[in-house]
Amino acid sequence: TNMLSIRQTHAYGTQYDYFDNARCIGFTREGNPTDCETGLACMISSGSAASKRMYVGASHAGQKFFDATWNVRYFVTIDESGHGLFPVKEKSVSVWIPI
Repeated sequence: TNMLSIRQTHAYGTQYDYFDNARCIGFTREGNPTDCETGLACMISSGSAASKRMYVGASHAGQKFFDATWNVRYFVTIDESGHGLFPVKEKSVSVWIPI
């Protein structure tokens, strides 16, 4: 997976940082409100596997996201408030983008 191309095509809109744990951080980008294929959620772990409930935007409600790195092989469905529970494996990175 080319991280630069994902950044170029998906990293738009407001960014939200989740730096509540020094061993597992996350951030999201809401995306362009006129393009539901933009936006992303990134999880980075230097320790144990983990997951975080993160906000990607209410415009993504009901949408599925997948891990473009293929480290985690299932979908995350965004709830009605614009949040999803995004996992990452131990000592790994996962970049979740909308389908």
